[in-house]
Amino acid sequence: MGRPLKIQKYSTGSGNSGAAVGVDQAFNPWAALTNAQYPATFNTDQYYGVVGGADNTGTSATYPIVKCRANITNSFTGEDDSVILRQKGAHKFLVAHVTAIDPANAVAGVALRIVTVGDTDWNAMGLNGTAAVGTIFTPTAAAGAGTSGTANEVGVCVLADEADTAITAGNMNITYTLNDSTATRISKLTNKFLLNFAGGNAGGDADTGNAWDNAQVINDERKGPNFFTDEGSEVKSGSANTNSDTTYPGTNLDLAIVENYT
Repeated sequence: MGRPLKIQKYSTGSGNSGAAVGVDQAFNPWAALTNAQYPATFNTDQYYGVVGGADNTGTSATYPIVKCRANITNSFTGEDDSVILRQKGAHKFLVAHVTAIDPANAVAGVALRIVTVGDTDWNAMGLNGTAAVGTIFTPTAAAGAGTSGTANEVGVCVLADEADTAITAGNMNITYTLNDSTATRISKLTNKFLLNFAGGNAGGDADTGNAWDNAQVINDERKGPNFFTDEGSEVKSGSANTNSDTTYPGTNLDLAIVENYT
């Protein structure tokens, strides 16, 4: 899987007298690195790589998080803008829908992340413990009507080459732009690189039954993920090349902007 996607977390009261605290907000800025090489379009507040995160209230133009579109299986919401909570595999993520639902509309067996506690009886829905903002649990029943709590639906989804409004249950998409191009869907995303679907979709292999057979995706194009520029390139890790050196073709990654919330 390579270096997995870094997950940005955001706390509203951990270890700082109740103040809002950014946690794992991003990589160290380039200014803090030794002999860093980066495109001229980057500045010292920008960085190579991308982060996920459960909450976009702590984001900014300096510290954005990945935006995705997902259709959580059996969810009340269906397809919705989403955020990434955890990486579950090379192409698979635990995601949360952005749209908050009334617990009365909860679907038994579809996990929830509490957004507003309100007067909802979360324990009656199947929560074992104390309800708090950010708590994730799998309900066994919907809440009674008229409660004031809200929640995001949560589930595991797989990256697919499917357009917005046409994402099937259990799938998701993330897009990037390159040199001001139209949005292109991503087949794999880590902190080190992204791949597109140039070599094939996750349609499965008749012989192996593997939805991500190497023969399908070996030609997927690799790009350098970031949130700030889709112009220029970055030197591959371990290469003796420099951004201005053309002696070693294929040792640079074109930079691509990953779709994000700010």
